[in-house]
Amino acid sequence: MDYPYQTAFEADLKRRGLAPTTIRGYHDNLTRFFAFLADRLGDEPRVAAVTEADLRAYFDYRQQTGGITLATYNKLLSYLNRYFRYLLLHQLITTYPTLPLHGALPQVEQPVRLDWLARLDQILADDHLHLYTRLTLFLTSRGFQVSEFLAPGFATTFATLTPASPAEAAFLRQFAAFHAPLAARQACADPFLKLRVNHDNPRLSNAGLHKFLKPDEDYLGFRLGPRFLFQAFVFCTIDHNPTLSAQQLQAKLRLDPAALNYYQRKRLTLKSQGKLG
Repeated sequence: MDYPYQTAFEADLKRRGLAPTTIRGYHDNLTRFFAFLADRLGDEPRVAAVTEADLRAYFDYRQQTGGITLATYNKLLSYLNRYFRYLLLHQLITTYPTLPLHGALPQVEQPVRLDWLARLDQILADDHLHLYTRLTLFLTSRGFQVSEFLAPGFATTFATLTPASPAEAAFLRQFAAFHAPLAARQACADPFLKLRVNHDNPRLSNAGLHKFLKPDEDYLGFRLGPRFLFQAFVFCTIDHNPTLSAQQLQAKLRLDPAALNYYQRKRLTLKSQGKLG
């Protein structure tokens, strides 16, 4: 038997007039699900003990190992729904674990990568990456959030930053050579500017920045969303300053108490889940 109550369940499907190919779809998908559970638990899974968390872990696994579309997700969920509904109606289980999963493909939370901060010099020297990608990483490593470095007038703050390594100095020279003619055309000194002249609205938006970041994600192998990058900066700062008080961390990170508390709790949660890379 490939999964619990297989014989009785598939006989019920046949009595209901389902085609052999459809029944085979139930068999293959339920077998795969319970094989995943057995591997995850290291033991023979008990169907009565299957939880919503087990199902979400399975969908995460399917997404991570091959990706699933919304249509595939809904089809797989329909197999699981019918199976667990059969077990519930026949009093073989007392809970209905698929009930909360209706409606949308679960989003897989990828690990937050921290190692890019240690490799920043190497990344800044990599001409495969767009200058805006490298500038985003550089500014995040200095503790700036995207709302700050895309804001009007950030050029004043940017001009005060000094390099901490030869690689940073070389990158800043390269960026200045790229930026100077663009700033002249746009009549704006802020660092993130649209490549097409728009004197009424010359600055890059958050969405516009993502268009530069997204193509570089696959190359670097980690998410380049500014909020994830800033999380990494905060987590690394906390890790590297274990003796600082909460007030000192707030000052160093320029965060209010509620924000610092959020990041501290988020860090502990991701760490416990093995999602800090």
